[in-house]
Amino acid sequence: MYGLAERELRFALVISSSHFAQHVYYRVLPPLIPVLAVALEYPLWQLGLLITVYSLGMGVAQAPLGVVSDRVDRLYLLPTGLALSGAAYVLFAVAPVLGAPVPSLALAGQLFEGGFLVMCLAMVFVGVGLSVVHPVGYPMITDNVRDTHKGKVLGVFGASSKLGDAAAPAIIAGLILVLAWEEIVLLFGVAGVLYGVALFAVLRTDAYETVPSGRRGGTDDEGADGRSTGDRRTYLYPMVAVYCFFIFSGLAAHALNAFLPAFLVAVYGYSFELAGVHVGAESVANVYFALLLVAGAVTQLFLGGLADAFDPRRVLLACMAVAVAGMVVLASVPLHPLLLVVVIVVLGTGLYGVNPARDALISDLSPATHEGRTFGYVFTAVQLTGAPLPTVIGYLLETVGMRAG
Repeated sequence: MYGLAERELRFALVISSSHFAQHVYYRVLPPLIPVLAVALEYPLWQLGLLITVYSLGMGVAQAPLGVVSDRVDRLYLLPTGLALSGAAYVLFAVAPVLGAPVPSLALAGQLFEGGFLVMCLAMVFVGVGLSVVHPVGYPMITDNVRDTHKGKVLGVFGASSKLGDAAAPAIIAGLILVLAWEEIVLLFGVAGVLYGVALFAVLRTDAYETVPSGRRGGTDDEGADGRSTGDRRTYLYPMVAVYCFFIFSGLAAHALNAFLPAFLVAVYGYSFELAGVHVGAESVANVYFALLLVAGAVTQLFLGGLADAFDPRRVLLACMAVAVAGMVVLASVPLHPLLLVVVIVVLGTGLYGVNPARDALISDLSPATHEGRTFGYVFTAVQLTGAPLPTVIGYLLETVGMRAG
């Protein structure tokens, strides 16, 4: 597969399974919000606060975990983090019972009852546990894959995240037909704990390198190539440029992730009849949204190879040019349903297909002994500054209209 050695292929599947799991567990709560709103009678803003809590926990924890990842055997970090997230979902499932004797908290004129407070605590642990994947996964790829194949493995790693994004709502859509919300969350939680145990058993074999490079040969703050994080021209300034890329490209990505279904319903409203069943505009819009994620996953598998063959910066620029073209067409041209499919695929290719080249660029710019903290710093900064973007974009769409926004 892609010219990878058997050991590299096995490692790619193992490390990508952790990225898949991270994104599945990141997406568990949103599909359950309509059910939770009815079952628990919490207002939507409180349920939204639960998502904010674990997003902030995930963002804040990545930077310090990046430092830890460069100093501690990653065998003990990656499985533990994912098992912690699973255990936190178990806590979430039993929160109404455990929180019943907990006194309610009055804050800013709002009352938060005990069960909700326990849920908030659980979501903090979910976010902290999931935050381990980026600062641990990327340097492990560097340590276990040849430089000539790193882009391909990054493509598999990136594709797994989009498959995880799509898998969570699909699984929950089926489970919700036969299980109560507590049982669904408990099932995900137990599966997460078991996955963490299994991942530890696989990684502890001698087949994979888990010890940070800085702890293997007594190296100092410079990487194997002599680069230092203290040189602003080769480290700080390029990382600032990468951060700016994340934020500007994130405007489009956040807009599509949060509002593409709403845009398609408002602008197109496509619906149809199938075997006597009416498929409404909301369902059709979500099919297009799923197509966006799947297109991003599939194209990363192929574009990762381009990051090995060409300068990652050229691949990055080409992908963003494709994404810009797709956004302009989506915003300005009335599209037939089949042409809309093409544009959605183009957008998925440009916005998400860029990930292997982006990650290869960050890896290339990082001294080997600081790669974990570099990814931790970058993803912490991006997550925290990107958190308000959906709110800003939503205001823009309401103010100037869907197409202009």
